[in-house]
Amino acid sequence: MSQTKRIYQIDLFRFIAASAVLLYHYLYRGYKAGNMSLLRFDEIGEYFKYGYLGVDLFFIISGFVIAFSIKHRSLPKFCYSRFKRLYPMYWTCLVITFVVTYFFGAPRYLVSFEQLLANLTMMQEFLGHGNIDGAYWSLYVELKFYLIIAVFLIINRFKQFSLDYLIYFWLLLSSLRLFVGPSTSYDTIHHFFILDWSAYFIAGMVFCQIFIHGPALKHLILLPWCLYLSIDGAIGRIHWLARTFHSDFSPYIIGGTIVVFYILMLLVSCKKLQCLNSPKFIKIGMLTYPLYLIHQHIGFIVFNQLHGYLNKYVLVSAVTLSMLAVAYILSEWVEPRVMRLFKR
Repeated sequence: MSQTKRIYQIDLFRFIAASAVLLYHYLYRGYKAGNMSLLRFDEIGEYFKYGYLGVDLFFIISGFVIAFSIKHRSLPKFCYSRFKRLYPMYWTCLVITFVVTYFFGAPRYLVSFEQLLANLTMMQEFLGHGNIDGAYWSLYVELKFYLIIAVFLIINRFKQFSLDYLIYFWLLLSSLRLFVGPSTSYDTIHHFFILDWSAYFIAGMVFCQIFIHGPALKHLILLPWCLYLSIDGAIGRIHWLARTFHSDFSPYIIGGTIVVFYILMLLVSCKKLQCLNSPKFIKIGMLTYPLYLIHQHIGFIVFNQLHGYLNKYVLVSAVTLSMLAVAYILSEWVEPRVMRLFKR
């Protein structure tokens, strides 16, 4: 979004989502599965076990922002805007994470230069390589969403279509998993159209339509269906969560949290949260992307190196504040200089 059209509540929600993911990783995910962190927070970790749902909010926001930004944008402009939004900061954080992991990550964290080259594309999963940082998985999902939008813009060059057609078509495909069993053709559709997460992106686009044009009858049908698919998919992942963390996850808390996300975005769309529409949220919104990219494995490596020397609460607080400081430096000082190089 341009500076003049910026919706500041979105910046606030982004920061809250990123903070939830950070706290989930540091206070729950790190020690609960995969032996990623030596810091244990059994006493308070359970309160942050649902912080992973911050990514679900990210996807709703992404659908909103992209639908808002493509209104008068050609395919080349869209591709360039997404490239400069994603890759320069990603490459910066990737190199920092690689260097820290290469020199200090062993034995828990091992990386190779071949893996680094694959990760530079942001499509390492497609290329058969692991993520240098676990948080990168969602970027591949975002890339596929952008590809779907790019295909829509290409088709739109030859015949003008409303965004409604993409919403209806994608929502119809997203509903297939309720009625169709696994097969080669369905698995291909499922992978390309990211049907595990598509309802969030579609909901974001619908919220954007409400924001621009106001609510309409069709939205009373589309949003509840997106909400149902979102909750159904999120609850369906409980089995994986239970196996991974050897802990129970409440479908009511998961479903209730997603409902809250939808309500918040609906209030933004209907311009009912103008009290939060303050430019002061831009700065924390700018922290979100670098904070999300850089916090996880570097944080765990610091925990594992220093856990024997510092109180765990002091350590996790210091690392969290340090990550916020690094994110601020990256967004405020590094990114503008990198972008000037790209403009040249």
